[in-house]
Amino acid sequence: MLTTEKHVTPDKMLIAQVELNFLNRSVLFLGKSVTTTGLEFNLLAVLMNDAGSLVSREVIAQRIFQRKLDSCDKSINSHMANLRKKLLVISSRPVIKTVKGQGYIFLTSSFATPVNA
Repeated sequence: MLTTEKHVTPDKMLIAQVELNFLNRSVLFLGKSVTTTGLEFNLLAVLMNDAGSLVSREVIAQRIFQRKLDSCDKSINSHMANLRKKLLVISSRPVIKTVKGQGYIFLTSSFATPVNA
């Protein structure tokens, strides 16, 4: 089992081979650039900030959209799906786990391997 690498500074956050740069709002995954929208970057930041713990959809709605979660609100699902697709281009292993009906967990294990390694 590989150990989890976690480095957090005011400018950057690196957890499980995903690096967020807050100065230029860029994302690197396994050293490769991932183009994200502002909402996708914020979503990843919220999940990584609580890495290894469940982040509820209600918390995501409040932190990212500054509103309460409507029971029929599918925007979080849409942004999550888009973010996952972008990460899957680089690695076939998941970085974000869905806990059905509850929320999401950013996985802290540095197990991801490149698709075209």
